[in-house]
Amino acid sequence: MLGKPVFSLPGPVEPATSLSSFSPERPLRPVRRERLKIWELAKSCHCVTLGTCLTLTELRKTAKRLGLFNGIEQMTDYELHGAFVHVLSTRNRASSAVQKLLDINHAGAVRKASRCSSEEELSAFWDREVAEGQIAGAFWAVMSHVHLGGALEVRVFGEVHMMSHLCGASHRGDARARSQAEQQCAALARRLEQTNAGHLDALATRDREIERLRQLVTGIEPFVREAATLRSRVAELENGEEATRLANKADDLARRLDLALRRNDRLITEIDTMTGRLAVAEARIADLSSQIAAASPCPAGACAADCPFNLEGRCIAYIGGRPRTVSRMRDLVERCRGSLIHHDGGAEQSAETLDGVLVRADVVMFPVDCVSHTAVEKLKTICGRMNKTYLPLSSASYSSFASELARV
Repeated sequence: MLGKPVFSLPGPVEPATSLSSFSPERPLRPVRRERLKIWELAKSCHCVTLGTCLTLTELRKTAKRLGLFNGIEQMTDYELHGAFVHVLSTRNRASSAVQKLLDINHAGAVRKASRCSSEEELSAFWDREVAEGQIAGAFWAVMSHVHLGGALEVRVFGEVHMMSHLCGASHRGDARARSQAEQQCAALARRLEQTNAGHLDALATRDREIERLRQLVTGIEPFVREAATLRSRVAELENGEEATRLANKADDLARRLDLALRRNDRLITEIDTMTGRLAVAEARIADLSSQIAAASPCPAGACAADCPFNLEGRCIAYIGGRPRTVSRMRDLVERCRGSLIHHDGGAEQSAETLDGVLVRADVVMFPVDCVSHTAVEKLKTICGRMNKTYLPLSSASYSSFASELARV
């Protein structure tokens, strides 16, 4: 046993072993009473034994726990495998740890193989385990068995070696199939989502229809109860005049019910029509209100000969708005001893001329509901650079302009 060695990865490592290095004519094993240890196996068996019987996760965990190799964190799986293969030829801390892992992981297979007292029984054990898919445990139990002969050793080694090639080819096919399955799964998920959305819409429509029918049934239920009462009385007085009267009354109620239902349908249609007309009327009222506000004279006292506010010769720049109200705005400004220049914000006039308008203005106004975003951004930038005041108006109406002008 080594004290506490730290192994370094020895140059280029070739963990793969070929059958050419595993000759069936090698000397026969000496007769032993105990199973072979991993360091007592032929070197050509170490690579296949590690790759078949232990996982890379187990090897990496063992190497970290025992501090076996320098730079274990940076080692690739291939380098880690090669480092272990390199140290298995002798007994040391690494090979002893591997021996312990093999015996613990495959104790069941070793125990079953220990019942074999000849090479023929060991060969039959191998065949049974392979048929059941227990390759890893059976391989270690057979390769370390005291009754393993040269011919069986070559056979077992060769079968496991070829299995590794078949597994590699199968893995590539599985990767392609998995990729195709993932694509199909994503497409099915999208279809399922679309289908669920359609079902939810259908359920919402169904619920609305159920509610409508429920309300209709609630309205009809009194008539149904009354009709049931009348039928009961008719049954009791079936042969008398009262029966005839009640039957006639029932028929009359049925007709009235039918007329009420038809009237109900007609009223629903009329309500829908009136609702639409009301919406149109409200829109028309709003538009007329805007026109009335625009056509109304300036605020109280603003049109008086002596204007209540004096602009003292200030120049007002009005950006955007509606052309039909600009002339009235200009008249108001001039009555208040100021001047007004207008720019439509780029609708017909070039936005490049906006600079010249803003340079001449003392105060800049613009309606937020009737001006382009580009013009607003530009005038804010220019006013900020020139330290000019700009006032946003709530609307493009004349009254809004006149109210804000008083603040100037």
